[in-house]
Amino acid sequence: MRRRWQIRRPNEAGYSLLTVTVFVFVVMISAAAFFAMASYETKGALHRQRSSEAFYVADGAIERARAKFLEDRSWRAGWSGDSLGRGVYDLSVTDTTFPGADNVVYLRADGTVRAVQRSIGVFATVPPSALGLTLLIMGDATVGGNLCLAGAVHVNGSADFGPQDAHLKCGGTYTTGDTINPPPIYTEVDSFPNATYYKVRGTKIGSTYQARIYNGNDVDITTALGDSLVDVTTYNPGQKIFTFEFKGAADINKYFDDATGIFGRNAGDIAVVINFGEEPVINPPGSDGITKLIIDANPNQVINATVINTRFTGATLADRYDYRCWKGGVTLVKQIIWEPYYGVALVVHDFQKQGGSLVRMGTPTWPALVYVTQDAVWVNANFELCGSMICLGNWNSTGGPDMIYNGAFMANLPDYLMDTWPQGSAGTLQVLRWRELAASSE
Repeated sequence: MRRRWQIRRPNEAGYSLLTVTVFVFVVMISAAAFFAMASYETKGALHRQRSSEAFYVADGAIERARAKFLEDRSWRAGWSGDSLGRGVYDLSVTDTTFPGADNVVYLRADGTVRAVQRSIGVFATVPPSALGLTLLIMGDATVGGNLCLAGAVHVNGSADFGPQDAHLKCGGTYTTGDTINPPPIYTEVDSFPNATYYKVRGTKIGSTYQARIYNGNDVDITTALGDSLVDVTTYNPGQKIFTFEFKGAADINKYFDDATGIFGRNAGDIAVVINFGEEPVINPPGSDGITKLIIDANPNQVINATVINTRFTGATLADRYDYRCWKGGVTLVKQIIWEPYYGVALVVHDFQKQGGSLVRMGTPTWPALVYVTQDAVWVNANFELCGSMICLGNWNSTGGPDMIYNGAFMANLPDYLMDTWPQGSAGTLQVLRWRELAASSE
């Protein structure tokens, strides 16, 4: 048998090697392209992730600013290099103008995450806040003389601070327009826990006008206390008004001294609350009767009690903001200092500061809230407020009172007031225009 031999040409092996080499090279190129594309996609995904994070960091700075304005509507400091998540942000605040709006600020927030930056620009109004106001007036304000104001006033109604606001002095500011509801006030005994609570109700026994004094449980304790306020009580039958006039240092010491006074503080209690605003006893006026309260001591006399001279006649929570749902007489103060242990100096129907001698409602040591359920009838010179004042009706002043905001009174307030402070419109930003900016754009 003849064997058949296959003879390979010398260049066939070279072609095979070349084919394999080309194939391997193509695979390598494809692999390199694949990995390059994967790397590019990974970098793109990381960039997109960082860009999203940077956007939320910038937006977070805006939201933080909203909260900051709730605390302090005058804040303009901004932030620089503050951390949030994996990023940092800068925020600038500048006063500006915007058509049809007042109290406008412009905020620019730059959020940065791993060198990727996103920016947001916001035009917004800064409404006033109930927190931080020296005066909150739900009615109208009329200032006939210079008002030295260290802080801010908000007036829900109209405000007259003289021509070109010339009567507003000492750097104070005011706002109008937005409606702010204060925290609702309650005068019932259970609203003042850990306080020695008294109710003083005018009456007539025989031919003598006097008062009966009750404790927080409505138990008549007049006999136990040994005083019926005979020496300080008068009555006007035509107006159905009992007047309790505490005049001079002797009266203030006799009735208001914490340790030895008729309205003393029980052991373990933190404060005294005296309510003159309850209905008088049926003989003579009953539910129609009201009380006028006069405190006229000397410039060095101090009262630490919370004094009430108003009563609620409404039914709903909304009624507590309505001055027409409160009943009472005027509370007139002359030459006295109030340093309330409970943070609240007065809760009264109508308020009047009278005479030329100094009256201080609150001090830096014991700042005070004064809550007027109808009108501040008259506030004249030599009147100093250290704390805050709320007026459900109108507020009138003349002759240069000094009013300084001091929020430290809030630390001493009854819990129900702390829990509801502030209510209504807050100081948070109201956005007029929001847009994302190019990283270097203004």
